[in-house]
Amino acid sequence: MPGPKAPEDQRRDELLKAAYRVAARDRLGGLTTRAVAKEAGVSNGLVFFHFGSREGLVLALLDRLLATTVLAPGTAGAAGTTDGPPVMRLLSTIERDVEGLPGNRDRVALLIDFWVMGTQHPDVRLRIRKALDDYREAYVPLTSAAIASEPERYPGVTPESLAAVATGFIEGCALQVVMDPNRFDVPAYLSTLRALVLHHAAPADAL
Repeated sequence: MPGPKAPEDQRRDELLKAAYRVAARDRLGGLTTRAVAKEAGVSNGLVFFHFGSREGLVLALLDRLLATTVLAPGTAGAAGTTDGPPVMRLLSTIERDVEGLPGNRDRVALLIDFWVMGTQHPDVRLRIRKALDDYREAYVPLTSAAIASEPERYPGVTPESLAAVATGFIEGCALQVVMDPNRFDVPAYLSTLRALVLHHAAPADAL
């Protein structure tokens, strides 16, 4: 019946928020159904009711993180700015994603924990791989437009390869904001990115 469904969905959401707090504080090793139940102030049985097992809880938290961090496809591609030339739209979208990393450091750190977990957990690995593929694919409309608008700037470059490099840059920044945040200089990184992307191709006879 639709009546009780909303409270159940709300309770599940509250449990996932509690799971995030536990994992952010105690990392994935401390993410147990009992710890989440204590954090949420509910019974352990209620956690099992919503997630079935610790593994179900872990995968649900991963899905939540993938849907709400930089890897969410809805944050890239068509969701970027629609103003200016295509190359600048691409740059603006990359810059927006990079600028959002420091404020999401805890979430990104937890995703890296999941990444490591995925080396031995097929379900985790498949979820992260799909998220990375979707994120990269979301950039393809932007990279296609950039290449089509200035083909002389990108000889031999495909939309897919440019999207892979763009998202790879963001993912590398995500790793650094977790591992070495004091040296993660957003303005310097973005200035360097602009210098690389907006370079002028050398004349053919100069190559």
